[in-house]
Amino acid sequence: MELYLQFGYGMKQLSLDLADKWGKATVILSPRDIKKEALWKWCREFRNHNINLLFDPQCYYPKQNHKNLDMYGYHNLVNYTNIGKKENISKEEQLLKKIKENNDTAGTIEYIIPSIMESEIDSNWFEKNKVLVDKSKEIMTDKNRIMTIALPSNALLGSNEIVERILEKTEKWDVDGYYVVAYHPENKYLIDDEITWMTNLMDLCAGLKLQRKKVILGYANHQFLSFAPTKIDAIASGTWLNVRKFDNKFKDEESKPKQRNKWYYYPQALSEYKISFLDLAFNNGILNRMKPDSSLNDEYSNVLFNGALPTSTSYSEGESHRHYLNSLKYQIDILNRDSFNESIIAQENLLETARINIEFIRKFGISGQDRDFKNCIEINLAALQVLRNNRGFVLEREWNNL
Repeated sequence: MELYLQFGYGMKQLSLDLADKWGKATVILSPRDIKKEALWKWCREFRNHNINLLFDPQCYYPKQNHKNLDMYGYHNLVNYTNIGKKENISKEEQLLKKIKENNDTAGTIEYIIPSIMESEIDSNWFEKNKVLVDKSKEIMTDKNRIMTIALPSNALLGSNEIVERILEKTEKWDVDGYYVVAYHPENKYLIDDEITWMTNLMDLCAGLKLQRKKVILGYANHQFLSFAPTKIDAIASGTWLNVRKFDNKFKDEESKPKQRNKWYYYPQALSEYKISFLDLAFNNGILNRMKPDSSLNDEYSNVLFNGALPTSTSYSEGESHRHYLNSLKYQIDILNRDSFNESIIAQENLLETARINIEFIRKFGISGQDRDFKNCIEINLAALQVLRNNRGFVLEREWNNL
């Protein structure tokens, strides 16, 4: 599994910096956050820094107008009401041809075929997406095609019937991979109570990967480190919460995130803390306990651990974001294993270590508030056990072929 950068507001320089540090990177471009006239200039610069590019058409909510998306010439063509009917074939062709033009301009390595965020996954959803899959095969002939699977939160709650239907239908879709985008239940950042949502999403990703297809989980955060045992190819994450969980940001003309709190990601606790809580750790003499492990190759948070009160340091918003994504990248590298069983054990160790560290610093009043991972640990452990029970045998056997 790799980390891709889910592009969002203010991420251009960050992407360049991290690509230089890592030696390479993959960025999923967000047309909502890049004006069309800047696209070619930015993408050329990205490629000069060894950044591979993907272009997410972001057709999730076609009835909502957005001036940046409208600039690209395809968003007004997204009308799935009559998709697949004879009179609408030209619209489908126009849509995919326009998306292809933007991919050509950006110099992407693969195509992402669009889908929309329907309220229900029903027969119409399958038919509409199958039409786009088939039509893309005629138009997008020069690169691999990655089909978007956009899921409302209710699709993953309760039974796994919808997951089974998706896996059954996608067996017949002629594409090279899938870009899975899932709306979180109650729009939560961290999933701390909906165990079926997590187990169903994990099962879907594993099932798609077992079809020998590339699988990218978009709009992800550190909770999805636990998806490494599914052998998916990448999770994609970014700076602000609207690129770490799927959010209907496409209805908002305002691009700039409104929340400006600075957070510190404590990797060994899988939790994030406001800097004022690090002052508590400093005053109690335990701040160095919260320093990133040296294996994470992180210099972005060093200023917090140089002997001064954390709130008095120059720790910036940019350093916070770089630290988070850099830590995530190296955590993924460390968690990649040579077998399914080894991967599961590594995940369980990570989660149990997080539990120990969270419980220790909580004794000193240090809390991550709504970004504290404490209540997520059991959710992830349970999801991993379900994965082991349902697909462990096949994943272990096929691990080196996926």
